[in-house]
Amino acid sequence: MPNGTLIRNTISLCPVCRARIPAAAVEDGGRVFLEKACPEHGPFRPLIARDARRYRDFFRFYGLLHRSFPYRRDHPESAAFTTTLACDLKCPICFVGDESRVSPPTEPLSAIARKLDPVRGRGMTFMLTGGESAVRPDLPELVRLIRGSGNFPVLVTNGVRLEDRDYLRTLKESGLCAIAPWFDSASDDEVYRRLRGKPMLAGRGKMLENARDLGMKLIVFFIPVRGVNEGALPGILGMARDNPDIFKIIVMGYMHRGARGLSEENECTTDELWDAVAKASGVFSSLDDLYLAIKINLASRAVRHVYNCYNAQARLMPRSDKREDGFDNERWGEIMGRFESLLEPDPAKAKPIFLAAFGRELLRRGFLFPLAERYLLRRRKIRDLFVPAPYYWLRFQHLYYPRNYDEEMVRGFCANPSFNPGLEKRVSFCEYYNLGLKT
Repeated sequence: MPNGTLIRNTISLCPVCRARIPAAAVEDGGRVFLEKACPEHGPFRPLIARDARRYRDFFRFYGLLHRSFPYRRDHPESAAFTTTLACDLKCPICFVGDESRVSPPTEPLSAIARKLDPVRGRGMTFMLTGGESAVRPDLPELVRLIRGSGNFPVLVTNGVRLEDRDYLRTLKESGLCAIAPWFDSASDDEVYRRLRGKPMLAGRGKMLENARDLGMKLIVFFIPVRGVNEGALPGILGMARDNPDIFKIIVMGYMHRGARGLSEENECTTDELWDAVAKASGVFSSLDDLYLAIKINLASRAVRHVYNCYNAQARLMPRSDKREDGFDNERWGEIMGRFESLLEPDPAKAKPIFLAAFGRELLRRGFLFPLAERYLLRRRKIRDLFVPAPYYWLRFQHLYYPRNYDEEMVRGFCANPSFNPGLEKRVSFCEYYNLGLKT
């Protein structure tokens, strides 16, 4: 029996042996816990949400959308490709040191080329992750291979090698579309000493200078770690205001998976991550404002039968960071209320109401040319680049790992499959990582 009020059942993992076990999301004292018990290692009860009311409402909304507009996974937009687990740093924050993780072999280019055959010409974004992909001596050839397949390689990187302008130029000339470096702070080197083991601010600046001079587009990753760098988020968001080549910022919650010097006490829940974003940006007056924005973006994808999972949401942000340059929350609160009220009885009527309002909003904000570029002129570039210059994407997400693993969401809604097992299997990155499907 659950120790609290049952919200939903799912399948999770034992944090010790990673066995698949039944789990229940339960409300207790206004918070949500994931209750589960492994026959060998006993019970576990991790906290997964601090606001049960919002958690319940979000899954209610997901259910309405999914019943009305079922998820179609035929054409994934992006894929995560773990090129290697080798790295040139030993960051205290890194989860690659998780002793339960088995390193996949470094695949030769010939094997990767064969795997690309089913997705040639798809225009997918390939996030090259690690470890550190730049330690592969054949990275330029790998980038060229992916770009030649009609897809878009993006390098997720610690940025150390990109301090060498000639090396970054080689990657760009090979077809690299964007770089996605990690930033732990925009101004405090002590944060880097704590999370990366050494000062890195000067190198961050050199990397950005090289990227700017070479005309490289950027995604910025930021990991807020409780007790270390939560206060750095406003400065990170300010980077997008000051650097128009940044087209996306990804705020990824810290998940404790074997890192040295940190613990589960440094984690935050998904809704705490949302709250941190709401407080760090001038666009939102409250978490309710951000929550409405999340639902608008979720609906805009769902009506196209495309989804993000609960742990990975996004919002289109004005670079000005001014509330008046965002969506009108009062007006959109009424629109979304009407949309939701029609979803269950008449989704065919709800869809055009939402699309008409959303389309007018985009046109009013200067999206006519980007939309024409993408759908009429069929320009080939990363999907997220089809936004006007005054805007950028803000994504806030957690990865799933054994403590919070929720198979319903991981298998049901992940928009980011792992390339390693072969895209024909449609295996999500979180599923691949947690279940060890490669090994």
